[in-house]
Amino acid sequence: MSTDPNHVVIIDYLRTPFAKASGKVPGRLGDVAPVDLLVPLINGLIDRTGIDPSKVKKVLTGCVAPESVQGMNIAREAVMHADSKLPDSVAGTTLDMFCASSMDAIAMAAGRVKMNPNGVYIASGVQSMSQVPMGGHNFMPHPKLDRTNSIPNEYLKNYHFMPATAENLARRGSISREAQDAFAMRSNQRLAAATKAGRLKDEIQPIKGLDYDDGVREDTNMEGLAKLKPINKDGTITAGNSSQITDGASAVMVSSEAFARENSLPVLARVLAVGEAGCEPHLMGRGPVPASIEALELAGLKMEDIDIIEINEAFAAQVLSCMKEWEELGMPVNPDKINVNGGAIAMGHPLGASGARITGTLARELQRANKRYGMATLCVGSGQGMAIILENPNFTPEL
Repeated sequence: MSTDPNHVVIIDYLRTPFAKASGKVPGRLGDVAPVDLLVPLINGLIDRTGIDPSKVKKVLTGCVAPESVQGMNIAREAVMHADSKLPDSVAGTTLDMFCASSMDAIAMAAGRVKMNPNGVYIASGVQSMSQVPMGGHNFMPHPKLDRTNSIPNEYLKNYHFMPATAENLARRGSISREAQDAFAMRSNQRLAAATKAGRLKDEIQPIKGLDYDDGVREDTNMEGLAKLKPINKDGTITAGNSSQITDGASAVMVSSEAFARENSLPVLARVLAVGEAGCEPHLMGRGPVPASIEALELAGLKMEDIDIIEINEAFAAQVLSCMKEWEELGMPVNPDKINVNGGAIAMGHPLGASGARITGTLARELQRANKRYGMATLCVGSGQGMAIILENPNFTPEL
């Protein structure tokens, strides 16, 4: 176990409940301004850690389509907000790497800690999918996006391209509708069990009286899932085996290990490595495979060393495809290690918030289960992937 005093560490983690976005029925958080989802998390981290707010150097916030109520550099808005406990000396940067936005915020914070270990950074993500639609209010992709003629024309019109990429993976890996539905059912069952057991309570900051993820469908069964129509004609991807459209925010506090010790701050996890990669846009969901290979190499670990994996459940087919590809590469993953408390199919996927969510949830689960190494990874729109490797500093080998 590393003893480098300048190791990048996660001090603490908080998120809002993840709430179904407004549709036919108003979402529980659908009318909450995105910055009002973010500020309670920042204040909560300050209160829980007891950090002097003047020690915070910067807020980095991932947000997809940062416009309208999510515009105007929402990270800096969170500092300037009347309810914020941060002083004006704290800088703010908003970034957009699609689904990896808030994981990239953690990576950026880690880089800054390496350059200036005497302070803390808040790496966060926020998304109101109720108020800003996927792709934004004025979706205008450039007509020369595709260099390989692999992207169907639908991409230039709407986001049906995302389920289409999952269909491509399902066909490529011969992943059946039944296997996808079974994975979706497991996600709901695991999140329901984790919620009942209170395993997620400490990571959730209640908003408007909501203190749990309201998208979980505890009664999900194979019969009900089988009745759902595919999103694309003759396909296998349905609303039941896809991530939910959701509102939410997440945030982690990052520093050097030496700074944390000197200031009596808790150390939740060490950040060992970050990997990122591009891949074929029409096979967008396989991004975690090359990203995880890079992260493991940088950490000096093998897949068999990883005790817990959090992989964002953009689609069941996407996760199952990654698992199959890992196995084909000689890196098999025990399914019991993956998303032990459920994932985005049950919880939801507020785009800009998911990267920090899976990273923070992983850090907490390593502590709870007394496991040493964990990996959080996710696919990224347009054909990318990102992965982060964490180490539990409090791991105690079983005798």
